[in-house]
Parts: sequence; structure tokens; C-alpha cells
Amino acid sequence: MLLKVLFASAVLLLSGCAMVPDNLAVPDGTTLVSYQQSVTGGEEVTGRTARWGGVIVGVENKPKKTFVEVVHFPLNHYGRPNTSEETVGRFKVQIDGFVDPIVFEKGRAVTFVGNVVTPLAGMVGEQPYMYPSIKARDYHLWREVQTYDVSTLYFNYNTGWYSPFYYRHHPFGGGWGFGTSRIRVIESRGFTPRLPQSADRAPAQLQKVPPSRGKIIND
Repeated sequence: MLLKVLFASAVLLLSGCAMVPDNLAVPDGTTLVSYQQSVTGGEEVTGRTARWGGVIVGVENKPKKTFVEVVHFPLNHYGRPNTSEETVGRFKVQIDGFVDPIVFEKGRAVTFVGNVVTPLAGMVGEQPYMYPSIKARDYHLWREVQTYDVSTLYFNYNTGWYSPFYYRHHPFGGGWGFGTSRIRVIESRGFTPRLPQSADRAPAQLQKVPPSRGKIIND
């Protein structure tokens, strides 16, 4: 019995490791820096590996690199941002080369893996903001989700479409008709971001970080 339990645990562990997309995977034993650790850790976490995700706010293209601003959300076991949770702030990602803003569209879910770099000072609306930042090694743009609603409806010439579990009496001879399946596709991005109360306001815990710890990018 003990062997069965151990075997089942091993299978679950291995399957759990395989749930994250290959391009977001890290070597075994790697300790990832959380978003919260980057806010409070300072230089101690610089250079270490991080895997963060969230919803894209904007893209800033520079001559040789691109900066992507993201509203942070915790990741689920697939590495996808869990936008049903509360966000605690924003971060920026540096990507070498050009990134098309059409592909990295505002509101799309994305996950990055890379190394923590020096925080970047910027503005959110009219308020100074210190962005925890990473230099991306790779990323994963999450596809939009389509929800398929498959329901069997019956058609009766007297009453029209209705559910097979509903019998409707009709004065002109209503009753059960013939059945067929109808498929309705509900378009959805798969998330409803719970953004800060004001898009132009920075979370209080990040505003307390002295601007001198970061740098404003002007290149």
C-alpha cells in the first residue's frame, strides 16, 4: 500500500512539473524570485531567476529593445496569470529587439521568465512609480479562451426550439418534437482582470520605494 502511495505521489509530482509550457520551464532546483520578494529584496535578488505574469498594459519600443508594462497577477500551476486574484502592482520586462504592439496587445495575458534587474523608475498617470523589472529570456502569450456551450434542443413545429427536459403544452397539439444538438461558441479572453481602482494610481506599498533605487530609461 505504501508503494502505491509513493508511486502516485511521484506521478503527481512529475505531471505537475510538466504542466508549465516548455518555454517557461526552469532547471530543477531553481528557486524563483517572487514579485513580492523583488519589491523588498533590493540588490539581493538582482540577477536571480523570476517567472512573473499578468495582463499587458502597454509596449514601449526603443531602437534596440522593447519594454513591456504588465499588471502583475499570481500564476496558477500552468504558469498562467490567475486574473481572478487581486493584483498588487505592476512590473516591466525588457526584451531584446523589436516586439510588435499588435501581438503584445493591451489586455492580453502573458507570462515571462528571466532575470531580475534594477527597478525602473517611471510614472503611472501623474504619480512616480518604481517598477520591479526583469530581463526576459522567454515568454508565453496565452491564447484567448473559447467556451463551447453544447446543448440539445428539440424543435416542435408548434412551439419552436426548447430544451428536451421541458415539455410545453400547446393548445394546437404541442408536445415533444425531434432533437438536434446546437453549439454556441462564447468568445472570451478567459480572464476578467481585477485592476487597481484607478489605472493612474500606484499601489501604496510600491510608492514607498525611494526613486533613487531605479533609473529612468531615456535611450
